[in-house]
Amino acid sequence: MSSAPAAAAPPAVTFVETPIQSDTTWTADEGPYRLIRSVAIEPGATLTIRPGTEVQLAEGVSLTVRGSLQAAGTAERPVRITQSAASGRNLRWETIRYNGTDSSTLSLRHTTLHGGHSGITTTSGAGSVTIVDSRLENFSVAGISVNGTAMPPVELTRSTLTDIGGHAVRASPSIGAVEEVELNTTDRRRNRTARHTLGLAPGVGVSMETIRLRYPTERSVRDVDAETLDRIGLDTDNDGDIDRSLDDDVSDVSVSGRHVEISLSRSVYVSSRDRLIVEYGGVVNPRTRGVYPVGVSVLEHRTPQLSDGVHAMYVVGEETTPFAYTRPTDLTRVRGITVRQSVFDGIDGAGVFAAADIVTGVRISESRFTDVRGDGVAIRAAQSESSFRDNRLRAGDAGIHVETRTQTTLVASENRISESETGIRVRQSERRVRGVTRVTLRGNELVANDRNGLEIQSETSEGELLLANNTMSENGDDGVALSNWAIKDSRVSGNQLFDNGDDGIAIDSHVVRNLTLSRNRIADNGGGGLDVSVRALVRDVAATDNTISDNRGHALAVRSDLLVHRVAVAGNDLTNNGGAGLLVSTPLTHNGRLSVTDNVLVANGYGLVARGTLNATVQRNDIVFNTNSHVRPPPLPGVDPGTGVYIAEGPRGAVLDQSDPDAPFAELVANPQLRQQIEITRLWGDTVAVLRTDGVSHVRSTTEGAVDIRRVDGTLPTGVELSYANSTPDRFRVADNDIYGHDTGMEINITQLVTANTTARIVTDSIQTVNAESNYWGAASGPYHASILPEGEGDEVTITNGWVDFIPVADAPTGQQYRRPTARLDAPSAAEPGSRIDVSGADSTAGTGSVTTYHFVVNGTNHTTRDSADLRLQMPNETLSVSLAVEDDLGIDSNASATARVRAASSGDAAVSAPGSPSVASGPEQGVSSGAGLRSAWGLLGGGCLLAALFFGGYGMVRTVRNQPVPMRGVFVQALAAFGILVWLVAGFVGSTQLVLVGGAAGVVWGGLTLVAYLLATRL
Repeated sequence: MSSAPAAAAPPAVTFVETPIQSDTTWTADEGPYRLIRSVAIEPGATLTIRPGTEVQLAEGVSLTVRGSLQAAGTAERPVRITQSAASGRNLRWETIRYNGTDSSTLSLRHTTLHGGHSGITTTSGAGSVTIVDSRLENFSVAGISVNGTAMPPVELTRSTLTDIGGHAVRASPSIGAVEEVELNTTDRRRNRTARHTLGLAPGVGVSMETIRLRYPTERSVRDVDAETLDRIGLDTDNDGDIDRSLDDDVSDVSVSGRHVEISLSRSVYVSSRDRLIVEYGGVVNPRTRGVYPVGVSVLEHRTPQLSDGVHAMYVVGEETTPFAYTRPTDLTRVRGITVRQSVFDGIDGAGVFAAADIVTGVRISESRFTDVRGDGVAIRAAQSESSFRDNRLRAGDAGIHVETRTQTTLVASENRISESETGIRVRQSERRVRGVTRVTLRGNELVANDRNGLEIQSETSEGELLLANNTMSENGDDGVALSNWAIKDSRVSGNQLFDNGDDGIAIDSHVVRNLTLSRNRIADNGGGGLDVSVRALVRDVAATDNTISDNRGHALAVRSDLLVHRVAVAGNDLTNNGGAGLLVSTPLTHNGRLSVTDNVLVANGYGLVARGTLNATVQRNDIVFNTNSHVRPPPLPGVDPGTGVYIAEGPRGAVLDQSDPDAPFAELVANPQLRQQIEITRLWGDTVAVLRTDGVSHVRSTTEGAVDIRRVDGTLPTGVELSYANSTPDRFRVADNDIYGHDTGMEINITQLVTANTTARIVTDSIQTVNAESNYWGAASGPYHASILPEGEGDEVTITNGWVDFIPVADAPTGQQYRRPTARLDAPSAAEPGSRIDVSGADSTAGTGSVTTYHFVVNGTNHTTRDSADLRLQMPNETLSVSLAVEDDLGIDSNASATARVRAASSGDAAVSAPGSPSVASGPEQGVSSGAGLRSAWGLLGGGCLLAALFFGGYGMVRTVRNQPVPMRGVFVQALAAFGILVWLVAGFVGSTQLVLVGGAAGVVWGGLTLVAYLLATRL
């Protein structure tokens, strides 16, 4: 340390310009200390900075720590390391560079770092860095930055990082996870204009909207523009040619100083197997020979996605040996980032960014990410392991984002991620190596994000997931979106997924196996509740005790392009969804086992739809009133909305089985030209499927023309047992269910299983029968079927193909009796234009539970309210037509709407009624107001009495003419008619005006008929 002469130095400033080679202490009394040139703390030496001390660094100056640095402030007297007093914002110091040994430490406590390019930069993986109760602010590049090929353990506790121009914590040693980068030139001669070709293999998938290249000088790139950009795109097979052009996606090419920036009109994902190629001209070579670095960066949302150490080298000078980029032999590693109780605010990049071949030991807890423009936490690695607990994240991109090549483990608990693009995103893009994605989420809130709450995408990894007691709500797309090659050995339990823009849970995979879904509440989503869609196999899936309701799509859908086997759906409430309560579908008929027991499927667009799986048991379910009229059901080919149970074969063929070991599969194909087109797919070690090639079109693992059918036997679920002569027993059993309240109770559409496959010579049953005994169909007499039971008064059973056996029937519900609610509408009969009026459905009644939803239609405009029976309106200058339909708490619709007409009246009109009068009962009517018309109970009672009076009166008149005794005395006939007319009049006065008119007209007609009868009787 040295000081200038007192006469030349500003008062009370200690200048520092020599290395610190022994233990040194800086104090507030001797400060401030100003570093006017870069200074190093040499190995073995420790610099201690006492409370209240200020250290100033001149522009471009660094403090390098090869020994140890201890900045020990207090809450009352913090240490401050900052710019020189007269420095402006752009006169920044460089960094505190940590390059320690195993015994070195860099410790900041109650310390503020301000105004540099990077707060702390590590270039050594030895020793440790600890920051406690400190503040890092106003840095142009990073708060904490990692260079070199490794990093020391970094702990950040109760600290704040704010106003950072890049990533707050940037742990991207050397080139991070990048596999290869190179820059080729067409002319290596000095001072010549050349064409450059950039090749970038990212190693781990990366998204980009901008490509930025940093050349050594401005002169090199001043002639580069959009006209000199020859080609840009992705080489997907590593042959040097562009397979996926991005030419049409380029929106701008600009040059600023020595930077070339290529902007794209959309985000482009470059997977780990792809290579980005950019070829452009107009580059001027330097005047001197040598090897020149060009910084390469790709940006998403203006945030760098690669390590800052990614450089492509190009050679200038004919006599210079060509430079070949060589990847470091050591893998880059990030290990031991610990962040506790810290705040990230005003961050232009990511809060924490880690990019390396291997990233492990990332631990972030109890921290807040409040204004982060990139990802809250971003990890790019071939392999990674990280955990997050009790954090609050709000980010411009994903709250937590993990890109992996082969495998990753992520554990997150009790975090809240909101108002980000995506809550948690995990993505794997490697096709060459099979990986594993392990994700455990417990007790997190992933809410109000622009896209998905949780998003997992992979090309070849097997997902092992545990999602328990999380809330995913109000996200723009799905609550959970899983798109993996395989999902296996996973559990989704106790989660709340509601009010998302699309599905609650969407699974799109090749294989789903050993998946448990239990105790989840999935409601009010804009798409389906739980949608499982696979291209190969769904096996060993259990959905139990879930509540899936009020979604616009299907409640629970399981769809496979190949097999569905050992799927159990038990004890779920699947209610009031726009689509099916349960949809299980595969295009290939097979003998996969499906069990559907003890579920409530009520008030959906369809009840149960099963297609392709013929070994099924449907038992003890409530499948009632699936006639949801307030949502347009998603179309299901061949199935009409309002169908309770629909059972059909797969439309594209069958999966075959043969127990005869002497019959190879080739012998089952009648047309020799098609034998080589049959494909054999081995999904797992114990599963082989045989397909027709004219059905499913995706690629299979092997193709063989002949295979011993013994290989297909065993655990493979098949729809056809090739016994050649014996018939296949009934396999689809529907028993002990309550099925009623539908337009069609059950439809059967099962043709001969393989008869459509003209290439196979197979004997099967000509008719497939569904066993549907002991079900309750809404009436003790059973279901209606035109030939089996025309006397049945319950739901209709229709047969398109196949057959059904539903005898015997249950004469009473096996479970709860469900009834439709009744809509009642109270409205004034007239009101002054411009006045406020109230219409109410408060008198509506529920047959089951309580009325919770009121669908008002006012002059053709829908107004739906929940838990409020009243609707306030402004009276127009014309008659107001109001109708009301209601739903109970399960979503069961009222059978008919109550209607009323409110006419416009002047202020002196005496006919204006008070709100709440009259009361209008349910039932369609075309009069002034309705709700208790001829089809109501009172209307039918009065009509029945009059019809009886007409019958007995007419019959008595005939017998009187013939001088025979009459069966009923005239006084009783008159009493019966009078009672019917009185019922109509009374019901009309309290309900429908129509009944008053009908009752009055009936009285006049009956009087006339009585007079005619009297005249005939007296004259005869």
